[in-house]
Amino acid sequence: MKHLLSKAARAAAVALAIAAVSMPVIAQNMPADSTAAVAAVARFHDALASGDSAAAVSLIAADALIIEGGSIQTRSDYLGHHLGADMKASQGSKGVRSVTRATIIGDAAYVVSQTVTPASGAEGSMGSELAELMVLSRGTGG
Repeated sequence: MKHLLSKAARAAAVALAIAAVSMPVIAQNMPADSTAAVAAVARFHDALASGDSAAAVSLIAADALIIEGGSIQTRSDYLGHHLGADMKASQGSKGVRSVTRATIIGDAAYVVSQTVTPASGAEGSMGSELAELMVLSRGTGG
């Protein structure tokens, strides 16, 4: 799974608020394609957290739509106005992401995850819970 078709960000993750209730996916029990999809999502998050914009950009498909907070951004909009903020928010984030579902349908996959960030202890800090849906397509390299 090379390219992300759809993703959105908030704080430490590219996140699309969705209601997803499912059984947790256990990595060692996932079929190979599901494992590859989850790994592609992890590579994207790792690129954000390490500030590697080239790696993050390489995973975003040309026709990607980033849906967040009631707005829809094209890939170009996201790269020009949002990627830097997502990298900054991801660096040093204490959020813990867990995959709740990875589904393969032909050459497409969707990965649903949740990121929970605890309160920092600073006055007014409440922490956060974010849900994310990433839709991926199989690239020429798999």
